[in-house]
Amino acid sequence: MALSNFGELKTSIAAELTRTGDTAFVAKVPDFVRLFEVNFQRDTTHRLQQTTDTLSLAASGESVALPSDYVSAEAVILESSPKVTLENKTIRDLFNEYPSTATARPAAYAILGSTMYLRPPSDAAYSITLFYNAGLTALSDDTDTNWLLTNYPDIYLYGSLVHSAPYLEDDGRLQVWLGLYDRAIAALKGESARAVYSGAPLKTQLDVMIV
Repeated sequence: MALSNFGELKTSIAAELTRTGDTAFVAKVPDFVRLFEVNFQRDTTHRLQQTTDTLSLAASGESVALPSDYVSAEAVILESSPKVTLENKTIRDLFNEYPSTATARPAAYAILGSTMYLRPPSDAAYSITLFYNAGLTALSDDTDTNWLLTNYPDIYLYGSLVHSAPYLEDDGRLQVWLGLYDRAIAALKGESARAVYSGAPLKTQLDVMIV
């Protein structure tokens, strides 16, 4: 059965559990899918989640709003001349290390909630390029899809089936679904790492003991 969109995924889940005629069960299927999505986003990062956005920092500015789908930053680049990679700090360290209100070229940032704080306060208007991991776009309408369902439909299927187990109670297939899901997640993480690091040169670390 095809698994190219949310509607087809829901049909496959119900068919796998032989509950296609159970109206009450079919109504619960979107909950299983959503629980899987939350679990996946909390535990997994993949290269296809990585994206960029341009943020606008005003002169004398000290903060900018993060994109609504922001999960974590990979790099924050101040588009000055030359470009500057801003240093990540905790919010406490950011203000402890840059307590002055005098404006200068920003050198560091901290994330608090949905806001990025920068110090020192900016001496001019800047663009900031944010390289970040975006959250998984949740499926809602039957025609919806996203990068995970398009590229790894098995993860969506088995992950959703795992989350159906509490509703079905003592379903003996749970361990099978868990095994298939864990294997698919391991393959996804391995593929992502290979794609990101396959061209990186090997580095040899020598352990030196001084006596």
